[in-house]
Amino acid sequence: MAQEEFRPQIKEFLDLLADVLAEKYFERMDDRIKKIPELRRLITAKEASQYLSLSTDTIYRMASLKKLPYLRIGDRVLFDVKALDVWVDRHIIKEKESPKPSKESDLMDLLKREEKTRKGG
Repeated sequence: MAQEEFRPQIKEFLDLLADVLAEKYFERMDDRIKKIPELRRLITAKEASQYLSLSTDTIYRMASLKKLPYLRIGDRVLFDVKALDVWVDRHIIKEKESPKPSKESDLMDLLKREEKTRKGG
C-alpha cells in the first residue's frame, strides 16, 4: 500500500520536472535564435533551420532545389540571414483584400434601391 501512495506523487513530480526542463529548453533556444543575427551574417544549415523553424533536411533540400538562397564556400553550405529575411518576406501569403466597390457600382446600387422603393418593393 505504501508504494501505491507514492506513485501519484512521483508521477506528479516527474511531470513538473518535465515541464520545467521543457520551459528552460525553449528559453535557451529563444536566446540562441535571438543571438544568431547578432553574432554573424552567415549561418549554418542547422542555424538556418532553427531560424526558419524548419528541419535541417528541409533546409538542405530547398537549397539543393534552389528554392532557398545559400552560399557555397569550399565544402561548406552557408546561409545569409539577410537573404533569408528577404526570402521570407517574398513568400509570405498575405490576406486577400476584397476589392472596394467602384463609384459606378455604388451608383447602380443606389439607382436599383430607388427603383424598388418607387415600385413599392
